[in-house]
Amino acid sequence: MGQRQGVTGTRRGVTTTRLSIGLAATLVVVACSGGSSTSSPPAASVGATPTSPQASVAPTSTAALPSVAGSSPAASVSVSFGVIARGQIAFSSDRNGQREIYAVNPDGTGLRQLTNNPAREGWPDWSPDGRQLAFYSDRDGKAETYVLNPADGTVRRLTTAQADDGFAAWSPDGTKIAFASSRDGNYEIYIMNADGTGQTRLTHAPDDDFAPTWSPDGKKIAFGRDRGGVNFDIYVLNADGTGEKALATGPAGDQTPSWSPDGTKIAFASDRTSMGDIYVMNANGSGITQLTHETAGAGLPDWSPDGTRIAFVSARDGNNEIYLMHADGSGLTRLTNDPAEDVDPAW
Repeated sequence: MGQRQGVTGTRRGVTTTRLSIGLAATLVVVACSGGSSTSSPPAASVGATPTSPQASVAPTSTAALPSVAGSSPAASVSVSFGVIARGQIAFSSDRNGQREIYAVNPDGTGLRQLTNNPAREGWPDWSPDGRQLAFYSDRDGKAETYVLNPADGTVRRLTTAQADDGFAAWSPDGTKIAFASSRDGNYEIYIMNADGTGQTRLTHAPDDDFAPTWSPDGKKIAFGRDRGGVNFDIYVLNADGTGEKALATGPAGDQTPSWSPDGTKIAFASDRTSMGDIYVMNANGSGITQLTHETAGAGLPDWSPDGTRIAFVSARDGNNEIYLMHADGSGLTRLTNDPAEDVDPAW
């Protein structure tokens, strides 16, 4: 969620963050620090080998990239409410001096600020009908999960644990929300009803589990697991907490999975080739393919509703901005352009 502050450690030129929302710290990200690696790239796991940079689809040079949003300082963007057009991209940004939630059309038009609170807010996720937006905020002292109605600006608090709760992800039918919480000592995956009732713990690992993403049929949840800040792996389990298994493991940092709308692919961030990049794999963990080839790091992928494009965060132009690309890695476009940090895209 957001700038991903907390306990940090540099891995192969990519700064990753352990789970500590704490006082507004946003959760795990590939924070896109520069640097090169002297380590050899780790081998792909789960029976697959990542496509080599030469074989993968390489984005075009950023010097020629169109920049379609945020060309002027976003401090001039005022908070506004009203019906949100389907397909807008929500994100978090500190462009007005504090981290807030914004929304923008995929072509860069219609930029709107949706929250205005001195707290830190981030990791938005649209409800399936596009009428509500789950997000985390520390406005009540601890990071908790809230739901915003962008039409009128009303906000409901869903979690009240004396712990950090975040990484909200709506189920495909809109009846449940998966999230991560530290209420039992370390971060685990929980689910609850969309009104905040029925909060149930799904994972029971000594490691930190975070960033859940639902399969489109609502039967499975993929998530990231932080193995003590050394390795980040991707796991999947059934929505009732049974059948947990690994999808992407190894010495690399594999994290923040995002399930494709057709259910066949999972996009994720990894530093398995020395720098944080966006990858995609089959839903069973096979066929890992590299989509980006960063010099500064990339992370936080999220699919478009029709599955043809992926939004993600990159620091290739000096600070964290949001970019779009086709599902095969081609057609790279810069969406935001602001001196501040724009992160947490949710399509």
